[in-house]
Amino acid sequence: MKRKLMALNLVLIAMLGFVWYRFQQTRQANAQREARVLGERVPNKRYPALARIPPVAPTVAANYLDVAQRMLLARDRNPTVIIDPEPVKAKPPMPPMPVVHGLMTLGEPGIILSEKPGAEQRTYHAGDKVGPFKLLAFDSTTVQLDWDGEKVNKKLQDLWEKGEAPSAAAGGAAGNVPPPPSAVSAANAPAPSPTGPGIDIGGGFKSCQPNDSTPTGTVQSGLRKVELQTPFGRSCRWEPAR
Repeated sequence: MKRKLMALNLVLIAMLGFVWYRFQQTRQANAQREARVLGERVPNKRYPALARIPPVAPTVAANYLDVAQRMLLARDRNPTVIIDPEPVKAKPPMPPMPVVHGLMTLGEPGIILSEKPGAEQRTYHAGDKVGPFKLLAFDSTTVQLDWDGEKVNKKLQDLWEKGEAPSAAAGGAAGNVPPPPSAVSAANAPAPSPTGPGIDIGGGFKSCQPNDSTPTGTVQSGLRKVELQTPFGRSCRWEPAR
């Protein structure tokens, strides 16, 4: 039994000696390798210089104008401002027409008007303002007015104030000037009788004959009878029928 234990101890001692020997060999090999690596000198190599990084360009607001003016999700977005049209205002109704009271044929032609029935009468000439209207032109049969840029043509007899007698102020302004040859005075006229158109007074017009009782508006031989009230009395003539 003792021999076996002694043999076993000898084997263990031999194994320990072998392990110690391998350990020393490995330690020496590592030490030599470390000394060889650390003692080796690496030659210096010259590498090319690195390229310079280009400087960053400053931010320019104009480069982002398209981004500010448009939206990717709305293609119709743009800087064009659409102004809504102003609503069309309804044109006010035409005011009452001026009233005719007479014509002034002596000197500069004039027409006696009032802005409305019962208003003050005065003599107007072409280009004068008659209330909201502007007098453009007139003659013995028609009156042309301007209202809000619209030309209005009216017959003189349509603007005459019905049943109006000649204005005393207009008669006074006329003085002692004799009435026109075409004016027929009812006070001095003999008994009336229907006679028709008289002599030719030019421009296709004919005068009324004395004692002519043909109703106003009568058409004979292509002429229509027209009677107008003037400051000098009632004027009568025959004009081409239209």
